[in-house]
Amino acid sequence: MDATPVSFDTTIPGNLLAGLTWRNRRGQTRGPKYVVDGRLERSVSLQGFYRLTPESADELAKVVGNALRTVA
Repeated sequence: MDATPVSFDTTIPGNLLAGLTWRNRRGQTRGPKYVVDGRLERSVSLQGFYRLTPESADELAKVVGNALRTVA
């Protein structure tokens, strides 16, 4: 499978984290809850069956791509 390896050492900027949006299969979108001052205080809002919206996926891909380039 062609995918980015999972790692937990990449920091996501707080403004990006707060602006991420997900869409469920009914087309409803939502953002993460429990983001305070750019920090995720509870991960429960990230659980479930949702897909990042294309815009959020693109923004997150930039951050992950930059992190991978600095490691390589």
